[in-house]
Amino acid sequence: MMKITGLSVLILLLSLQLKAQSIVPIKLDELSELSKPNATNLSVINFWASWCGPCVKELPYFDNLSKKPNVDVYLVSVDFIQDKAKAEMLLQKKNIKSQSYLLDEKNFVEQIDKTWSGAIPATLIVASNGSRYFYEKSFSEAELEELVNNITSK
Repeated sequence: MMKITGLSVLILLLSLQLKAQSIVPIKLDELSELSKPNATNLSVINFWASWCGPCVKELPYFDNLSKKPNVDVYLVSVDFIQDKAKAEMLLQKKNIKSQSYLLDEKNFVEQIDKTWSGAIPATLIVASNGSRYFYEKSFSEAELEELVNNITSK
C-alpha cells in the first residue's frame, strides 16, 4: 500500500512539472489596453517567439524584472497560434512565471510602433507618465535593468 501511495505522489508531481505555462491568446485591442499608461507602474511588453534564440535567451531577464515593485511585465509571443503549446512548453522549461500572451493577429507590427521593422526580440516600455520607448534589440540582464532604472527615475 505504501508503494502505491508513493508511486501515486511521484506521478502527480511529474504531471505537475510537465504542465505547460499557460499562454493566453490576445488581440490587438486587448494588447492596446496593456500598453496604456498606468498611474503607478511601468509596463514592459516583450515580443518574442519560441524559434528566436535571442528572444529565448532574454526571457529570464524579463521574468526577473517582473519581481521589481512598480513594474508590470507582459511577455507576448508572436508564434503562430498552432505553435502555442510549443511556446508554453518553452516557458515551462525556462521556469518563466510572468504573464504571457500569444498575439493572435496578422499585420500588427506598425500598430505596435511605426518604427518597428518586425524583427524580434522587441520591447515596448510605457512609463506612468505616458512616455513610450520602443527597442528592436535583445538585452543583457544588466542593460535591461539599467534601462528600466533610467526610465523610472525620469
